[in-house]
Amino acid sequence: MTWRYRLDHPFRHGSPHLVGVEYRNDWIDIHPRGSIMIQPGYAWDGCSPAWRLPGGLWLGTPDGPLGIDGRPLTYHASLVHDALCQWKREIPIRQRATVRVFAELLQLAGAPPWRVWLYAGAVARFGPALFGGDVMQNADLA
Repeated sequence: MTWRYRLDHPFRHGSPHLVGVEYRNDWIDIHPRGSIMIQPGYAWDGCSPAWRLPGGLWLGTPDGPLGIDGRPLTYHASLVHDALCQWKREIPIRQRATVRVFAELLQLAGAPPWRVWLYAGAVARFGPALFGGDVMQNADLA
């Protein structure tokens, strides 16, 4: 697997959609007050699906134009969503909350509303499902 990005510094984000979620491993730390921290060295593939072609080109979902920080608009949104997806069975979070955090980070990066709507909609419809919180919710209903 070839990763598009590798985190150089710790990334922290606070979100009301993470309140009540608690999880920790070597790469991520989610506090029930609603914050997540991802450790340096974490690597991810940006917006999926994407494939690396010969010559270093990528084919697939574009990560968007560069933001004011010089990174693609989806950089932090895809970082956090990828980390949440990687441990989706263990983290007690619902899929809907991961999509909301993704959209929130796109907005904070300055993405226009149409792009937030389009990308978050694609993540909701085509992204991973059955997160730990969804499984627990379904078990409670049974």
